[in-house]
Amino acid sequence: MKPRLINLILLVNSVIYFNTTAVNAEELEPVHYAYANYLGSGIYKTTGQNATLFSLPFSFELGKKGKMTYELRLPISLGFFDFTFSDIPNLDLPDSVGTLTISPGIGFKYQYTDNWVIESYVDGGYGLNLTTDEGVSIHSSGVSTLYYFNVKEYDSIWVNRLYYARYDGNGYEAYDTYAALQTGLDTGLPLQYQVLGYKFQPRLFATAFWYFSEVDFLTPRSLGSEGEEHVTLSNSFEFGFTLKFTETVGYSWAGIERLGLSYRFSENFSAFRLLFSFPI
Repeated sequence: MKPRLINLILLVNSVIYFNTTAVNAEELEPVHYAYANYLGSGIYKTTGQNATLFSLPFSFELGKKGKMTYELRLPISLGFFDFTFSDIPNLDLPDSVGTLTISPGIGFKYQYTDNWVIESYVDGGYGLNLTTDEGVSIHSSGVSTLYYFNVKEYDSIWVNRLYYARYDGNGYEAYDTYAALQTGLDTGLPLQYQVLGYKFQPRLFATAFWYFSEVDFLTPRSLGSEGEEHVTLSNSFEFGFTLKFTETVGYSWAGIERLGLSYRFSENFSAFRLLFSFPI
């Protein structure tokens, strides 16, 4: 059973996810850290503070039977208060963990044809704010199709994903839902380079998101002004590039399969993202 790190995404500017589609109207702060394993790493609003969350969606392949592959999903996210990504280069690391989210589940991959792969997953877990001792139960599910094809010497992957997540407060009234449809294209260039003994292929991608329930974001105001700006999104778009390595860089259980940079945008919103795995 070989674990592998399938995705790690960092928002490199100060973007704050702030989803409030169905939170109870009581004087309760939404617990957005519950979505970190599905929205990706970033700076989230929770309990009146900003928590920087790092998402680590590990998975273990359990076995294969015929065209079906089974895996154990172990997505974990860690949240830190009073810490931002800009502190990383200075090694100014936080003293303690502020939030912890673990949502294990089962994933399935079905090789429908030589070109089509169908994936699905079901997760269920728990999130805990260690500063308030308040916790939430989390469940999520999704289905994806991946189509592999070539155009001349350009190998490509067309991806469509539909996924849903929800959290419910344990011992207090708070809940929220998140659902999105995503489609995108990842294309490899007919080139190959080598650095420090590792071979890699440059790849380009573009993807679009449609949110079934509007997603609210808080972003810093323009330079010279204070506070945060509220932005509501029903869709967003992203494009970028990655370097796909022929073998994992680093440890097999937590190495880097890809390295890249992307730009996600919508009306009144934009963010650069640093990518470490399949971007779509």
